[in-house]
Amino acid sequence: MNRAPLRLLSLSAVVAVALPLAVFAPGAATARVLSVRTVAHRASAAVNGEVVLGLPSPATDVAAYWRGAPSARVTLSFSPDGVHFGPAVAAGRDDVGAGRHDGRTYGALHGAGGAIAVRVRADRPIARLTVLGLADGSREQRTRVGQAVASASVAQPTVIPRSGWGADESLRYDATGNEIFPEVFQTTKKLIVHHTDTANNDPDPAATVRSIYYYHAVTQGWGDIGYNFLIDESGRIYEGRHSREYAAGVSPSGDDANGHGVTGAHTSGWNSGTVGVALLGTLTNQDATPAARQALTDLLAWEASRNGIDPTATSTFVNPVSGASITTANIGGHRDYGATECPGGIFYATLPTLRTAVAAEIAGPSPSPSPTPTTTSTGPPADTSAPTVPQGLVATAKKRGAALSWSASTDNVAVSGYAVLRSSTGAAGSYVQTATSRTTAYTDGTLTSGRTYYYEVAAYDVAGNRSAPSKVVTVKAR
Repeated sequence: MNRAPLRLLSLSAVVAVALPLAVFAPGAATARVLSVRTVAHRASAAVNGEVVLGLPSPATDVAAYWRGAPSARVTLSFSPDGVHFGPAVAAGRDDVGAGRHDGRTYGALHGAGGAIAVRVRADRPIARLTVLGLADGSREQRTRVGQAVASASVAQPTVIPRSGWGADESLRYDATGNEIFPEVFQTTKKLIVHHTDTANNDPDPAATVRSIYYYHAVTQGWGDIGYNFLIDESGRIYEGRHSREYAAGVSPSGDDANGHGVTGAHTSGWNSGTVGVALLGTLTNQDATPAARQALTDLLAWEASRNGIDPTATSTFVNPVSGASITTANIGGHRDYGATECPGGIFYATLPTLRTAVAAEIAGPSPSPSPTPTTTSTGPPADTSAPTVPQGLVATAKKRGAALSWSASTDNVAVSGYAVLRSSTGAAGSYVQTATSRTTAYTDGTLTSGRTYYYEVAAYDVAGNRSAPSKVVTVKAR
């Protein structure tokens, strides 16, 4: 093999990133955020068998990318001292990078454990291969100012905002100050699950999110992170693609004020009208952790509920921008839309179970049969009384939406909330639960202008007893 001497080619880029720590003032619209500055270095060389590339400072994450030879088998070995190298790992492929279509092959990100040298081996000559090394640097304090967000009537899991994991928003702009990837919003119709193909048992998932952001936004040139949301193995959910600024302490929803989702860059050809959720790690030979799976279930249930998506159904989706169509499960994996292993074979096989869990979470608690009270009972009989039927339901047309309100129901114990059901035909049996509300109002921002919709509302109590539906109201979205 042609062994090249240890060499260094460095192009530094300072990236503002942050630990998942933000100090919010209650009721305020500003937040003090602890940020960490990250330095990115690149080293490039021709590969003819084997080459060793040096980095000027220890890298926690490394990826390789190259032009031409898309089928090349490339391996990487990392060294903390430039002498002793660890086992070789396949360079892999970054699925978001595959959608770049710029003539380059983008490898996956790897935890490098403080490497200062990378040994690269390839099964065929590569004219120019670049190794990207990323690591945290100095820290700084900054203040984030957010805007108020409309209150959500559907329970949303907590989402760590971009400011919480330290996204450097300047990476979204070019040298002239123009946004590289301007936000475009569409009604969400499909939910697509990914894995990031990064390390499992990640000791610092926030740092990995920062690395993915840099890799997507700068190296691949997207101008932002490709995924709408990311979930780590502990079940923490991270805001991905930028949509807008949120008030301090508010969980980002990844949409505009009308509830339309921001277009990401997670599934080539199918980004408009879809939400991409990425599980951190590699799920080819192992399943997601229970915590990650529960967080994913919660997030998908919230997204499906507020967008009127049936989580167990398969339907034809028409890309609202390109007009291309595809028939897929409403909750699917990346591989359902293209030739990729993502989201990993083991995890992909569990998607039917995931869809069932999402549907059950949307439906809410079901009444359980109660034993017949006897004279030996030591407590009161179980609650089997449903709340009263909601009265006074009215609907007001809005732009691509409808505002609903009704009078509160009563219950012998307590009303927990209300199920909002919607139909596009008004036919019996056509009503689908589209949301739940803890209040007596709900705004549906997912409608098509000019179409007529039918709504009814049912109340449920703490025991899961559910009332009969209210009278039906109709509304024509503006």
